Order: sequence, then C-alpha cells, then structure tokens
Amino acid sequence: MPKSDYKPPMSADGQQMNRSETTKALIMRAAISSFILKGYEGSSMREIARAAGSSMGLIRYHFGQKRDLYRDTLACISEQYNRVCLRALREMQERSSSPENLIFAWLAAPLTRWENDTVATGEEVLRFLNKMGYEPPALTREVYESHYAYALNEWLGSLRAHYAALTENDWYWCLLALRGMYFNIISHQDCMLWSIPSLNNKLVALKRLSRDAVRMLESCL
Repeated sequence: MPKSDYKPPMSADGQQMNRSETTKALIMRAAISSFILKGYEGSSMREIARAAGSSMGLIRYHFGQKRDLYRDTLACISEQYNRVCLRALREMQERSSSPENLIFAWLAAPLTRWENDTVATGEEVLRFLNKMGYEPPALTREVYESHYAYALNEWLGSLRAHYAALTENDWYWCLLALRGMYFNIISHQDCMLWSIPSLNNKLVALKRLSRDAVRMLESCL
C-alpha cells in the first residue's frame, strides 16, 4: 500500500491512532490471538512480535516482559468490555426488566454492542477472558480486581436482588454453572446446552442459556 494511502486505525474514542499507538495495538492484537490459542505459558514473545510485524525490542519498549504484556492487554480491553456491558445492564434496569433479560443483556453485550475491534473483536475478548480463568491467579488476580470486578459486581448485585432468599452456596453454584455454559457457547461453533442438541447461533444459545439460568436459580429457592 502506498504510504500516502495509509490510514491509521481508530482508537476507542474514535480518534486516529499515531504510529506508537498503532504499534501497541498490533502487538496486543497478536498477543490476544496467541494467548487464546496457546495460553500464557505456551505463548512466545518472539512469535507474538512476528505476528504483529514488530520486534522483540519494540515489545519490551512498550510493555516490558511477557507478564506485563499479558496484564496490560487484559487491562486495555476491560475499558470497552465494561462500558458495553454496563450500558446494556442499565438500559435493562431502566425498563425494570426480568432476570432473564438482565442475564442476556450482560452476556450478549460484547457480541451485540462491541464498538471498536482494533485490538480484538468482542468475541475474541470473551475467548481471552475464558482462557484467563485457566491461568495462575497470581498472573490475573490484580488486573481482574482492579479492572473487571466492579462492573461484574454491579451486574451480580442487580441480579441477586431478584433472588435475595438464595443461600450463598446455591448462588455461587448457579453462577459457576452459568459461567461454564457461557464460555462453552463462546468458545465453540456448536455448543451443547443441558444435553440439548447443538446450537451454532450464539445469540440464540445465549437466550436459551439465560432462560434456563433463571429456571435453575428459581429451583434453588
């Protein structure tokens, strides 16, 4: 492509990114792909640099070590993830929506409302977050608590208000089951829900999951 035709990618706020920001975005995009596919331990900084069309020196300049790249990338995507999920949640709250709609709005938001895929698509972000659940807590806990927990807790609080009588054990068991099925849907083209034949439309599957999650919660009351 002639240099005069080059158009820098756009940042999350709609502004054109400068060369340094573009380099960082390309590195984070390559890193997310690698971390999804191979996990933290299996990912190589050299391979990430090659995939990004960059160099080890530039990765170290912008991010430092692999641990820093992982955490910075996880923190970066949290801004848009939290924004789209919370916006969907608040719209449902304004309508005094049912628990099923509160669940679906939050789970589907990264797929239906994602605004900027310069670093990752909403689906890639969800797959990255799924993979995060299998990484050592020492690697992920700090970023999770500082960048994700507050938004997730707001959603859980809005949902829990509908099930105040639920015991702590039942509540966390239901959440664990919900999380497992959610990421099964996100991570596979064909997914199974409660032994029902496979679905390859993720939004249809998430709608069914939301409905079944409500039934599961109500069965514990």
